Amino acid sequence: MTTKDNEHRSNLAKDYAHIVQYLEELECEERVRALPHLIERAPNVEIGDLVASSATTDELQQNSSSNNNNNNNNNKPSTVSLRRKGLKTFSLTSLDAVLTTSYENITHLDVSNNELMELPGLANLYQLLELSIERNWFNTLPVDIGKLTKLRKIDASRNFLKPNTASLRFEQLKLLTELNEVNLSFNKKCCTADHRNAIEKELLPQKVNVIVTVWEEMQNQSNTSNESSTDIISSTMYIGASAADRDPTLLRSQLEPWGTVALRRRLVQDFGETPTDPSLVNRAEVMARLLRRYHKEGMLVLDAEHADLNSGVARRKIVRVNGVPVRQELLDEILLELNAWQGDGKRGGSSNNRERPSIRATSYMILRDPELDVSNKSRRSQRMAKKMERNRKLWNVAIKALEEADKDFRCSEIAVTYGFTGSPHIDKQNSAPFYGLSLGDFEEGTGCVAVECSARVLAEVNTKNRLGRIDGRYPHWVTSYDEKLERFSLIYYDTISSYQTPGPSVFTIPV
Repeated sequence: MTTKDNEHRSNLAKDYAHIVQYLEELECEERVRALPHLIERAPNVEIGDLVASSATTDELQQNSSSNNNNNNNNNKPSTVSLRRKGLKTFSLTSLDAVLTTSYENITHLDVSNNELMELPGLANLYQLLELSIERNWFNTLPVDIGKLTKLRKIDASRNFLKPNTASLRFEQLKLLTELNEVNLSFNKKCCTADHRNAIEKELLPQKVNVIVTVWEEMQNQSNTSNESSTDIISSTMYIGASAADRDPTLLRSQLEPWGTVALRRRLVQDFGETPTDPSLVNRAEVMARLLRRYHKEGMLVLDAEHADLNSGVARRKIVRVNGVPVRQELLDEILLELNAWQGDGKRGGSSNNRERPSIRATSYMILRDPELDVSNKSRRSQRMAKKMERNRKLWNVAIKALEEADKDFRCSEIAVTYGFTGSPHIDKQNSAPFYGLSLGDFEEGTGCVAVECSARVLAEVNTKNRLGRIDGRYPHWVTSYDEKLERFSLIYYDTISSYQTPGPSVFTIPV
């Protein structure tokens, strides 16, 4: 069962529509209590949409005025926008529906917020002054970028570009004698002052303003909230070097796994704020605004009147659900194996050289489906195979328990842990939800897996002697329990199948 073919992944949101609806109703109930006008979540509007909308209005007014004086616009310089058109491919014919002039008169082209990786035919737009490919999937600048000899500005922010010749095509950029700005902000691989300096040096003798997102610089910016507030909050971009360092009872820790884009979206959609400009409002300020919102709604509690909001304890709505019970005979077999594993360095149960140090646990080991390493001769596969040899019985009995609960679930790995605590995180490598099973003498109702369902709603899944299904692509952590007592856990997950779009974060609801 462990490597079942499942080429056609089910639609989680559709298959569990009743759970999605239940959770949405809970969220709506909490939201309208504080914001009665937000019966429905606000649309996802970003700062660029507002700017684009304003620019479009101005352009329409200009065109209308021009049409009153001149009915022939064939030679008029033109701004063409294909922003947010859901484009996966581009061709010059894509422009026809919005074009009011000939190709050679296009001076500004905006193809931002699509899923493009290349712009074939770009050389035909040789009058371009500005090009925006923001928020796409480019890992290199367009192949004909060097033929746009009048180009002054390139906005390539929020892509997958790297600070090297292959990605940024330095030789072609040097041909653009009018170029004065290249925006590479929020490209994760272009993220240091050294990167910026190196790129600017490559483009000499031209003086080009290269924009990259340097988090240290952003953190030092003096950003102030638009709200008048006397709340105290430290301007920290991130808290904790890893999930292991975060206190899971604090709301800031629970929100930390989210990327900044998701946090900005939450401010707009769930709290009704206007979009924020990333160049002016950094992650620390976005988080500060969110924490103020939660505090105002009573979902963040401080132990003192003027305490730092980062230290506020979370008080979001909690739904408690149970996993599927596992047969006692299997539990006994699994626990027997886990007790033999824990502390055995040869089997991977020692606290020394444990795997995944970003998670707080006494022991942490990953077992990989042995079928995946049969023909793989890499050193990593050989290490995984040797580890499996020493833990084959544990793997077999663990998989047997999973099969009895869900025979169709594909499991590529099992994380075996002892003393897993807290650690709010997102499993970015997972392609689907996971199953969790915990065992030991810790108290029933403690040591649950908590997972965020929505902005104001959490679920706590009881996995003691039960298999609970949870989508780890949402922030999740282990709730508190008496750490003097024994708690083992098995996390069954999949990293090799085709990606299954997330639906609800849990798959059962209270009866």
